[in-house]
Amino acid sequence: MNPIGLTTLLCSALIITGCGTRMAPLDYRSQHPYVPLTLDLGPVKSRFDEQEQRQTIAALRQTGAFSFLDGGYSRSGYSLLISEPGGKSAGLLGALNAITLLTFPMPYSYQSNLRGSLLKDGQLLKTYDYRREGYSVAAWYVPPVQVESRREMLDELLHDLEKDRLIPQENPR
Repeated sequence: MNPIGLTTLLCSALIITGCGTRMAPLDYRSQHPYVPLTLDLGPVKSRFDEQEQRQTIAALRQTGAFSFLDGGYSRSGYSLLISEPGGKSAGLLGALNAITLLTFPMPYSYQSNLRGSLLKDGQLLKTYDYRREGYSVAAWYVPPVQVESRREMLDELLHDLEKDRLIPQENPR
């Protein structure tokens, strides 16, 4: 295959598949799963949001904490609503960095938020709020901190859910 064809093929593959960072598995592991519950991660606004939600659901399932995890919201039984209220990211500096083809590391401050709301039969039981903030650089060779921040906050949420014992666990068979 000629070099131009190979370059075109590689660029096309990158555009189609994206270059998002996968979330590493959560550290939390459960010995006894909770009763079935529904999980609502909010509306999907883009393909990127959809990919993030799939990664979050997969990471939560791998913990063993949930016997059955159904998408959406239900007025009966237990529901967990997870949202990421607005934070701040690279913004204009990220766009400026794109002009340099992400080769010049641009420093920026970030703030990531995660809110978990636990409901039973449509009634709010408890809300958990988590926040991460700090400084990073935007460059193609530096992984984005938002993915790791989300992973850490989900881990903390699962530990807090276990500590509070608001969701009953399934009976061992």
